[in-house]
Amino acid sequence: MIASIDTCFIIDWSKYRKNYLLKKVFKYIFITEEVLNEVSSERTLEFVANLMIEGFLVIYPLKAELSPIIRKILDISMSDPRIPSLDPPEAYSFAIAYKENCICLTENKGVLRLTEYYNEFKEVRVWRSLELLKYLHSINLIEDLEKELENYSRDTGHVFPKKRFS
Repeated sequence: MIASIDTCFIIDWSKYRKNYLLKKVFKYIFITEEVLNEVSSERTLEFVANLMIEGFLVIYPLKAELSPIIRKILDISMSDPRIPSLDPPEAYSFAIAYKENCICLTENKGVLRLTEYYNEFKEVRVWRSLELLKYLHSINLIEDLEKELENYSRDTGHVFPKKRFS
């Protein structure tokens, strides 16, 4: 599998004790220069640098054909009150997933809403950390999902609402 990743997701996973599991799921992950420019903590920079050296994180070049998609995503997020606001790096990451038919790794609710409300984007697969952890559990890379959700929360400060566990 291949994915694209946004800033919040890469920051959270840089803090997670089992962040190496990303490499067990994905062949590689696209990252944009815009996302890289938003990374500032030493821990995340080191994590990103190591993944890039290994060839696992791949910079996705700006492609002209993505510009109209990104513009449309941003326009929708600004004009549709059902869609929480998206920043350009998040829109770019989502546009990559749309164009490349890969998974978009994000915690952004606006991205999720795009797939819920817009038929054009319904086929885009969006995984939050919860979906990734559930997948890791389903392929037996995580034994105890509830314990791992607690570990992830402890490591990253990300809290999962109980209703999302099922």
